[in-house]
Amino acid sequence: MLSSIALGVVMSHVGLEQNPPQIIKPTITTVSMFKNGFAFVTRKIPIKGGSARIIEVPKASLGTLWFWTAKGEIKSISTDDELSKKTEEVGLESFDEILRTNIGKSMKVIYNISGKDVEDVGKIKSVSGDIVIFEFSDGIKAIPKSSVRMLGGEGSDAIWTKKRTTDKVDKFYRIEATGDVSEVMMMSLERGVTWAPGYAIDVTDPKKLKLVAKATILNDSLAIENVPLRLITGFPNMQFKDILDPFTSGMSASDWLNTLNGGYGFGAPGAGGMMTQNAYAGRMAESATPNWGGDASGAAGGEEIGDLFFYDLPARSLKPGSRSYDSLFKFDADYKHVYTWNVAQIISENPNPGFARGGLPTPQDEVWHTIEFKNVANRPLTTAAATIFNKGEMIGQTMTTYCPASGDCSVKINKSLDIRPESTEEEIARERGAIKDPNNYPRFGLVTVRGKILV
Repeated sequence: MLSSIALGVVMSHVGLEQNPPQIIKPTITTVSMFKNGFAFVTRKIPIKGGSARIIEVPKASLGTLWFWTAKGEIKSISTDDELSKKTEEVGLESFDEILRTNIGKSMKVIYNISGKDVEDVGKIKSVSGDIVIFEFSDGIKAIPKSSVRMLGGEGSDAIWTKKRTTDKVDKFYRIEATGDVSEVMMMSLERGVTWAPGYAIDVTDPKKLKLVAKATILNDSLAIENVPLRLITGFPNMQFKDILDPFTSGMSASDWLNTLNGGYGFGAPGAGGMMTQNAYAGRMAESATPNWGGDASGAAGGEEIGDLFFYDLPARSLKPGSRSYDSLFKFDADYKHVYTWNVAQIISENPNPGFARGGLPTPQDEVWHTIEFKNVANRPLTTAAATIFNKGEMIGQTMTTYCPASGDCSVKINKSLDIRPESTEEEIARERGAIKDPNNYPRFGLVTVRGKILV
């Protein structure tokens, strides 16, 4: 039976425990990526002696940070800190400190006497006030500090650094559990990992197209070590994704409440980047058949859960800041060419019959070359940049819209400039007050418009 706990109590403690558990880093076990810059991440936390201290609890979105265990019970989860001593080696900070630290050491020294620089090797005997006492081979000399131009190490015993000990506060999260608990799982929605889809559609064959799907993974924040990945498509509802969970936000209560009151973070991934992509594939030999990669098996690589589809990728390791290119799947499908003309309509408000277009500028008529096909994969096609190829050349690019498995898909290629459409429109009759309200009062006129189209 699963046991879970919501987070509420936060306490702080500064002190030293006897034999405290080691502060550990949770291990990532699964990463499921959305296309909007967020990922749902599951981490594993080992529990020893009913307790664990962890770092790297993510800055999760509001309401998505959860801890659970398959055995025993989670008693409490709270913030904590521990005072310790931190020792580090730093450089000596002043000329006087170098002199005092190296009393009894032999050093190379350059000093000025009567306007002339003298170089010698001497042992520092004492440092007092403005005077340094050196023992040279020709005797002991007292030299003003202001006359010493340079000191250099002579042998290996000269000292240039010192150890500095400061108090260090280690912040961590404490998990307390009861019963037979060996590990606790932590789940959260967090920003910094995402994926970008893309399609290559090859229409070299006049009857069957070849569609290949790819995914580019962008990992800015996670240390992923041999972890299976999932890519999510669909329309996820994440109402609070841009509001940080109060347990890990690091904000004061006042700041967090101000953030919450400022809005609920509604948003959806924009398509602007896809619409401005412009790639050139380079020319291939016309006799060559491109191998685009991808899995042609209809059953491989994913499952539908609720209204979302999850593409599965094999386990891999990715460092923060890394990128990964993966071919997802491919299929061949029958297709047809469709040329579409959406005829512009302008209604004239001029009351005179025979007035064509009301003097408004003639709209630009366009014919689009489109291909239509059925999605024969057992998985949907997500909204993505699609590049169309023919004989190894890129002939167009557009943004596909979501197309379900077994659904009918339509992809624009280019404007068809060789097809020239023309349309005219004129008002030929107008009957004032022909349309009346319930009280038989004339409300609208009845207008008859004649249009002509020519291709």
